[in-house]
Amino acid sequence: MKRLLLLLMVFAGWAYTAFAQLEVKPGSFKEVPGFVNIDMDKQTDDNDQPYAVLKVKTENINDKQRRELKFQGDARTFFEMEYRDGEVWLFISYYATYLKISHPDLSSTEFYFPFDMKGKKGYEMVLVNNSKSDIDEQKVNSLMERLDKLESATNEVAAKTEQNAQNLANAQTQTEVVQVIQATDSYSFLTLNVSYNSYGKLAYGLTLGSMKKMGWFVSALSNFNFKALSTDYECGNDFLVDGVYPFYTGKEVYSSLSITGGVMFKLVDELALRVGAGYGMRNTAYEMTDGKYVKNTDISATGVEAVVGAQYKLGKLIVSLDMVTTNFKIFEAKLGIGMGY
Repeated sequence: MKRLLLLLMVFAGWAYTAFAQLEVKPGSFKEVPGFVNIDMDKQTDDNDQPYAVLKVKTENINDKQRRELKFQGDARTFFEMEYRDGEVWLFISYYATYLKISHPDLSSTEFYFPFDMKGKKGYEMVLVNNSKSDIDEQKVNSLMERLDKLESATNEVAAKTEQNAQNLANAQTQTEVVQVIQATDSYSFLTLNVSYNSYGKLAYGLTLGSMKKMGWFVSALSNFNFKALSTDYECGNDFLVDGVYPFYTGKEVYSSLSITGGVMFKLVDELALRVGAGYGMRNTAYEMTDGKYVKNTDISATGVEAVVGAQYKLGKLIVSLDMVTTNFKIFEAKLGIGMGY
C-alpha cells in the first residue's frame, strides 16, 4: 500500500516538473555596455530596422538541450540565432515586447522585457532549468511517516469493515446481504478538473463516473475561448500565409475543447487505474488588422485524444491525475478533485 501511494505522489511531482522547468532568472535581464552587433550579415531585420543583440546565458542546460531551444516573439518580431558555448545569441527586433522560450522536454516560459531595447545595443539574461533529478531524503522520510499514519488509519477502517461483515452475516435474508454489499462496494463520483499543457495554457472542466471492480468515466475540458477553433487562414512558426506576411495586430488567442471517456480498473480498494480516448482541439491563432484570425498549425492540434491516469479515494474525497495528449503533439497534465457518493 505504501509503495502504491508513494508511486502516485512521485508521479504527480514528475507531472509538475515536466511543465514548470524553464525560467528566466529574476533580475538577470540588463543592458551590457560595449556589447554590440559586429556581425555584418545580421545588422537589420526584414523591415530594415537595426537589430538589438540579446545574449541568453544558460544554467543547468547541456549543449544538446541548448541547441533544441525554440524562440518566438509576437507577430511583428524578427530575430536570428547563433548557438554558442553556454549561451545563445539572438539578433532581435529592438521593439520586441516579449520572448517565448520553449523546449520539447523542458516546457516553456514567457518573458516580457521590462524596458524598451535599442537598436545596435547589447543585452543579456540568464535562462535556468529548475528541474531536479533527485528526491530529498528528508522529504521522503517525512512522506513515509505520513504514510505510516495513513496505513494505521486504514487498518482501523479495515477492522470496522470486518465487524460490518459479521453484522451482514446475521442479515435475515440473502437479498438484504446483497443490497448492503452493493451499497458499500460501489460508488459514483464527480470531480472538478484543471489541466496545464506543454505551452503553458490552462483549461477547466468536469469528470463524471462510477466505480465498482471496474468502472467508467466521461470528461469535458475547455478554456471557454472559442475564437481559434475555426479560423480563416493558417500559417506556421514563420507567420507566412500562402507565402505572404500579413498585417497582424499582435493579439494571440488560444482555444481548448475536448471530450474524453474510458474505463477504470481497481488495483486496490482505494486506487484505480484509468485509460480512455476522445476528441479534442488545441489551437493557437493570431488576429489580423481586418479582424480575421490565422491558426498556427505548428503549435496547434486537432483530433484523437488519449488519456492514462490514476484515481485515489480517501473516504468521500476523490483525487485523480491524468496525462492527456492530442495527436501525440500536445500534452496536458490534468488534476481532478471531487466527491464520491
